[in-house]
Amino acid sequence: MKSKLCFGMAIFICIMSAVIITHRVEHKASQPSGAQPVEASWKKYKNIEELVLAENEQARKAGDSSQTAADKMPDYTKMFPDLYTEYVMPKAVDKEKKIAYLTFDDGPSDNTYRVLDILQEYDATATFFLIGSEIDRKHEGCLIRMANEGHTIGIHTYSHVCNEIYCSIERYLDDFNLVYDRIYDVTGKRVNIYRFPWGSNNRYSKNIKDALIEEMERRGFTCYDWTVDSKDSNGKPSAYTILRNIKKDIKRQNQPIILLHDSGANGLMVRLLPDIIKMLRQMGYEFDTLDHREPYQFPW
Repeated sequence: MKSKLCFGMAIFICIMSAVIITHRVEHKASQPSGAQPVEASWKKYKNIEELVLAENEQARKAGDSSQTAADKMPDYTKMFPDLYTEYVMPKAVDKEKKIAYLTFDDGPSDNTYRVLDILQEYDATATFFLIGSEIDRKHEGCLIRMANEGHTIGIHTYSHVCNEIYCSIERYLDDFNLVYDRIYDVTGKRVNIYRFPWGSNNRYSKNIKDALIEEMERRGFTCYDWTVDSKDSNGKPSAYTILRNIKKDIKRQNQPIILLHDSGANGLMVRLLPDIIKMLRQMGYEFDTLDHREPYQFPW
């Protein structure tokens, strides 16, 4: 009797060992080769941009996605029934033609009036991504000039506060609708392009990014990032670093989208703008607005 009990226990132990080993093998096989939690090794990344890239890559490998299935139509699609526009894809531009797209974020401000004066003086056009909370009576004239002088207006949200605009798709739409209506009230024009604060790939929006872009496209809005970063709002820029950053990033780009800022804190950029325009013209570039260029979003 005792030998039968021992034999039974031995068989049970063998079976349980096989189950555990099989589970471990299957779990290991389901993980990306060499993958480790990004959070556990964040110190090896030089900056937030590298960390975001790593996080998104890990999510892709794991098969995670926030993309909204077309047949489920969540409640936020019923919000703001007038928040719709129409985007017409521009005709393809000759890839060999050199066109620079100057874009200004974070206005309007007193500096925006100066930017508009300079653009008029040098016969150049640009695209302005506006913050709705900055469109007060003092700066309404900026929008009217933009509309009348051949520039393009885009939306850069109303508040530009990450914890408010990126906590959910509903909150983003609520913020976006405020500035959309404000621009229409001042100019009588329906805006159809926008730029996310901190770009389309940022650590704040990564949990809702895919579904949010899908919803904005469904409503007719198109997102534009940038291909050249002047870094005129990073730290303590100098005239040298701003010009150097533009020269460095513009290499081998025939149709660069150049990120600049026209907030009240960007007086240095305004003083440099004539030099930037002259430098680009000497390099063979013309100027145009983003609604004449195919959309661009960060490829990561």
